[in-house]
Amino acid sequence: MTTEFISMLEPPGSSIAKYDQTKLSSEQDAQIPATFREAMSIREAVFVKEQGVPLENELDEDDPRSFHWVAYASVGQHGGPPATGPPPGRDTQGHRKSSSNGSDDGRRKSESTASRVAVGCIRLVPPPHNHGLAPPHSALPNGGPSADGHLLSAEEPYVKLGRLATLPEFRKMGLSRLLIKAALDHAAAHPEAIVPALSPAELEKQRLEGKAGALPWRGLVFIHAQKQVQGFWEKYGFKVDEGMGTWDEEGIEHVGMWRRIPIKKEKLGF
Repeated sequence: MTTEFISMLEPPGSSIAKYDQTKLSSEQDAQIPATFREAMSIREAVFVKEQGVPLENELDEDDPRSFHWVAYASVGQHGGPPATGPPPGRDTQGHRKSSSNGSDDGRRKSESTASRVAVGCIRLVPPPHNHGLAPPHSALPNGGPSADGHLLSAEEPYVKLGRLATLPEFRKMGLSRLLIKAALDHAAAHPEAIVPALSPAELEKQRLEGKAGALPWRGLVFIHAQKQVQGFWEKYGFKVDEGMGTWDEEGIEHVGMWRRIPIKKEKLGF
């Protein structure tokens, strides 16, 4: 999903190989995709500056293979409230609407005084994941629970949603909802892009390595949620996996949460 007020970057891969973890996003090589640099600028402001995560730890091994979204606000050069929806004279997809009162010229003049600023971001990490978690019984149909409430088999793949961040001055404006919806809607509509079909040889290799991937992705989503915002994620249908307990990441207590979303199964051939 890409509109005037939200951009998506498909997994950037080697295009961010030269990203220097010791430098700010504003100091990176111009060949690094602009959307990725914008996402990192927001993550630096929220996770590094606000929450104290070391700068060198913010970029990780999942970034090259993740889908990234950035939300923007239109900020007037001479003040006035920021806009996080289509500007005057545009529809919800950012397309210009015709005017019945001849005021297009005035709107164009007003728009020319505004600049688009990156204010929120989120990413979605496809499988496989290296922390060896088994989806909880409650998240799966006909799943057999183990003693601690997990599945006896960890073969079902899942995606991991994370790095949700909004600049302080743009919070409580619905940007988090917009970003979560954009990521999950894209995944649901394009499951074959999120988890491409594996060849028989690749399936056998993953099976022997004990990695998830032998099954198609069926809409299971996982998050590492900061304990302090657990209630926020519950509003979006995520449930805490009690069997995982809590753990520390960069000095912040986290919990694991799951949700299953409906996907377009015809895309997967079943």
